[in-house]
Amino acid sequence: MERRHFLLIAALLLLFIPGPSTAAAPKCLDCHGDKKKHKVVHAALEMGCDSCHVGTHAGKKPAPKLTAKVPDLCYTCHDKDQILKARSHAPVADGMCTACHDPHGSGQPKLLVAAVPDLCFTCHSADTLGKKNVHASAAQGKCLTCHAPHSSASAYVLTQLVEEHCLSCHDDITDKHVLARVSPGDSHPLRGKPDPLRKGKDLACASCHNPHAEGQAKAVPLKSREPADICLRCHRKARMGP
Repeated sequence: MERRHFLLIAALLLLFIPGPSTAAAPKCLDCHGDKKKHKVVHAALEMGCDSCHVGTHAGKKPAPKLTAKVPDLCYTCHDKDQILKARSHAPVADGMCTACHDPHGSGQPKLLVAAVPDLCFTCHSADTLGKKNVHASAAQGKCLTCHAPHSSASAYVLTQLVEEHCLSCHDDITDKHVLARVSPGDSHPLRGKPDPLRKGKDLACASCHNPHAEGQAKAVPLKSREPADICLRCHRKARMGP
């Protein structure tokens, strides 16, 4: 047999011999097939188990090790600069990705371990909303309408400044708003002035309204029903007279 014929036959035989890398994932899934049966499956599973795990194991112990510690392992695919911004959500700042996300699969979007707001209430007290007047977004469990789950440039990981959030729904608010029930026609600044009750912060909607819930109408933090009393929270001299 000529040498060229031999090489041709050898090359054809190699096409039918499976490579060693194709056997790794099926072996894992023989026991852990449930990992791919969720509604939402982590894309990393399609990359092969060895993209996150290293080594082998038999039975329950020892468990296969990760190729890197969390969150560094997560950042091999997920952009760290997009997740970590000026103000980070506490579990994100602490690198606790798996506190909120299942690394394999979930019945919830984004691989969440529970639905929002139940997931939020594993750390944040639901008593925050246990008052008579609850802000519409909070009452509907839409925490992510106002808050970013990872990080943002604003305080309280808000997706934008609080005034911009409020105006996105309450678009009829003007500088006449504050005194509408006390002295109609007069105006009061809504921003750009120091807030006497929140040191180091300027006036904002949250100066007079609780963004989650309160006992009084309009989520105003008062025990009295008199609208002028909210003015006296800052303008205390008015109570004493000249």
